[in-house]
Amino acid sequence: MDSWANTDKTYAGQGGADIPNKQEPSEEMQATGFAPTYFDVNGNLVFGDGISAQVMNYILNDLYKKYQELLTRVEAP
Repeated sequence: MDSWANTDKTYAGQGGADIPNKQEPSEEMQATGFAPTYFDVNGNLVFGDGISAQVMNYILNDLYKKYQELLTRVEAP
């Protein structure tokens, strides 16, 4: 596999909303990553971040693009 979510696609949502297949994660999420699910000091279950398909598609697409750019640079004469 050489790419992921390379084609932009929009899904028709309820009420005429356009749902994109990719969405950039928030600046906070980019800075801190995904919060894990864990038990806190009182033994309470704390649910981590939910992540949408759009955010995962964006991240994987970005990684594959950077990977391809690096391959091109490495293979250049």
